[in-house]
Amino acid sequence: MARLDREKTAYLSHSKLSLFERCPRCYYRQYILDEKPDSPAMLLGTLFHKAAHVFYRSHSPSSPTKLFARLNARPLDIEHRGKLRNALVLLCQNRWSDCDIVSVEEPFFIDLDSGLPPIIGVPDLVLSNGKLLKVIDHKTSTKFNKPDAGQLVLYAEHLRRCHKNRQVAGFFDEYRLVSDLSTIRKPAFRRTQVPVDRKLLLALIKRYRAAWKGITALDPDDEPFPADDCWLCRRSAPWY
Repeated sequence: MARLDREKTAYLSHSKLSLFERCPRCYYRQYILDEKPDSPAMLLGTLFHKAAHVFYRSHSPSSPTKLFARLNARPLDIEHRGKLRNALVLLCQNRWSDCDIVSVEEPFFIDLDSGLPPIIGVPDLVLSNGKLLKVIDHKTSTKFNKPDAGQLVLYAEHLRRCHKNRQVAGFFDEYRLVSDLSTIRKPAFRRTQVPVDRKLLLALIKRYRAAWKGITALDPDDEPFPADDCWLCRRSAPWY
């Protein structure tokens, strides 16, 4: 995707969709001005996904300590390193162990509508259990949020096209970033199944159409106003 962005190739992804819906100004700065936001939380999420990739690709189970040792966590401060270690503990404790692994972070392109450019997706994890395919997306945050099920609807549609006569189920594995697992009162891990029925695809296509219409209408020389509730515009001085 980084190469596509450098070459200014037209495409969409669910992260692009969500970013434009949340704040056109953030989209403008990230994809038109090529300004990449950076924060310890974003780096922690990136490192966690790298660890999850290694974890599910390895033939023998890895421990949290071994996973952490394979990451370059030095840019993180002590607090965020501790949160990353605890997230890896939760990853190992809640491993999907009753299924066969189909793919781990394997990208795909899909054509959803004649008026849209190709859409790229990268499911974190796809598993097989008999005739059932399970697609899983990992989320890291300081609190449990309401994940966007449209992301898994997109992934499920791709899987249905590639694997005929297979049922698909979608799950979010959420890891709440905490400093000390021994003192928390609420769970730090949540696994949620969300509907990914094909009947939900039409509403998703409408979202992509609306976003693409807004994206193509952006003026490269005229920065749009930030969304009123954009946390990034409020917290990041260069972006506000």
